[in-house]
Amino acid sequence: MKKILMAAAAFCCMTMSLTMTSCTSDIEDNPVIPSEPEQLAEYTLLYYGHGGGNRDNYYLDKICDFYNADPAAFEKVNVVVQFKFSTAENMREIGYDDKSCEIFGSKTLRWAIDPEIGASRQLSTANLYGEDNADLACPDSLTNFINWAAKAYPAKKYMLIVHDHGGGYRPNDDLPEITPANTRGLIYDDGNSNKHFTVKSFRRAIAAANVHLETIFMDACLMNNLEYQFELQDLCDYVIAPTYSKPSIDGAYRVLPEQLALASGNIEQALDNYCKACVVSWDEAFGIDETTLAYTDMTVTRTANISHLGEVLREFTDRLCDTYTNGTEAQQQAIDNCTASAIKVELCCPNYDAIKYVRSLIIALPEVYGDDFYNRMKEAFNNCIVAQYFSKYLTAHDYMVDYSVLLGAAGTYSYAFWKTDEETGAKTPYAVDIYTDDGEIHCFDLLPTDDPQYYRMEADGHVGSWPSTLADTYEQLAFDRAVGWSRWLRLNRQWPNLFCPNDLNFELPMPEEEGHE
Repeated sequence: MKKILMAAAAFCCMTMSLTMTSCTSDIEDNPVIPSEPEQLAEYTLLYYGHGGGNRDNYYLDKICDFYNADPAAFEKVNVVVQFKFSTAENMREIGYDDKSCEIFGSKTLRWAIDPEIGASRQLSTANLYGEDNADLACPDSLTNFINWAAKAYPAKKYMLIVHDHGGGYRPNDDLPEITPANTRGLIYDDGNSNKHFTVKSFRRAIAAANVHLETIFMDACLMNNLEYQFELQDLCDYVIAPTYSKPSIDGAYRVLPEQLALASGNIEQALDNYCKACVVSWDEAFGIDETTLAYTDMTVTRTANISHLGEVLREFTDRLCDTYTNGTEAQQQAIDNCTASAIKVELCCPNYDAIKYVRSLIIALPEVYGDDFYNRMKEAFNNCIVAQYFSKYLTAHDYMVDYSVLLGAAGTYSYAFWKTDEETGAKTPYAVDIYTDDGEIHCFDLLPTDDPQYYRMEADGHVGSWPSTLADTYEQLAFDRAVGWSRWLRLNRQWPNLFCPNDLNFELPMPEEEGHE
């Protein structure tokens, strides 16, 4: 950790002497384009990121890690960057001097990494890009960057990294672009426009680009969810994303150019190697071992098999909805028990471990699904996953971190608020907001009871709006159109578990011959 903080501090000092060049047009910024296909680079890696409120140091440190890659890798791989600084106010809060804040606050830089020139010199001469300093969360901005990179640094294949805060998927994040949200979807341009990418705006930005992206890497918290995976399935061949929240530090960016240069047609092995290096870097930075609680992970998804997963999940959802409506009381209770025990992937957000939830229902209702369906569902999920890596803690407990999915009751879902005891570090919930399917928000205080595992909800009198509806957000997703998951969100009457487990010393019931995933 000390090494990383020192590197960040060194960059703070360096920015004091940086000077900005004037804005340049795309044409002025373009190098000579090779005329022969054999002269093309194997890959162009596109980094699109934002300081994210108070993360400029960490993110710039990660960008600088590209310069640590083997110089030979850059003979086959181009790396281009578009980075937007936080506001001057945010930069000042994390230690930048007034001059640096004035020069770089809310500014957007664009450059191509050249390890021979070095990070310090390149950053000091990078171009100030874009009118209004580039509206980072505007689809046109991302589309423009992809098209510029493909024209200026053409390659046989392309990989996109989007890097900033992420918030998984929630319908109240998925608002029209003209409606700023106070929560985080993907790439939250806080302090400037207060906008972020929604599922639809992110998809539209990539779909409008002139090139096909082989890989999309959502380097942001909580983004390995089914809602995003289905939306991106026809726009790329692979998606990299974490299911849990991810650290701001490190991430082994230097490994990416090296692995892409060595891919030689085996991109899946290259992405596997990167994900492993990424999670290992976090364990090393924080001193994580088998006894240290750490929820960090990274997954690579093969999008070609997403559509088949959708077919099997629709069959699963059909049977689940029919059983909950027409089944026996015992079957309905079994379903409620599974929902009440669903595993949350983050304390606040209403996103739950999708595979374990589905698996628990299949096993609880053998007369509805049976062994054959269990095996088909397991195969459908496994065929989507190229690679998964987890912290030493998760690995030691044989706990697989899988896709998340929205879960609630009667068309509503919740967002919980937590406080931390300064002495013990224990976290306890103190309030919850309930988002209804028709766009209302109902706020409740959580009050303790005699049983420490249960809380009493008391309305605090506040009612607001998101402002949209489940029909205009969730039901417009590619995931919902393929699977019909909103049917279950509306039909289910059992609230899922609002809390995370204190530890992972538990197992869900499963056929003995199957073992763990």
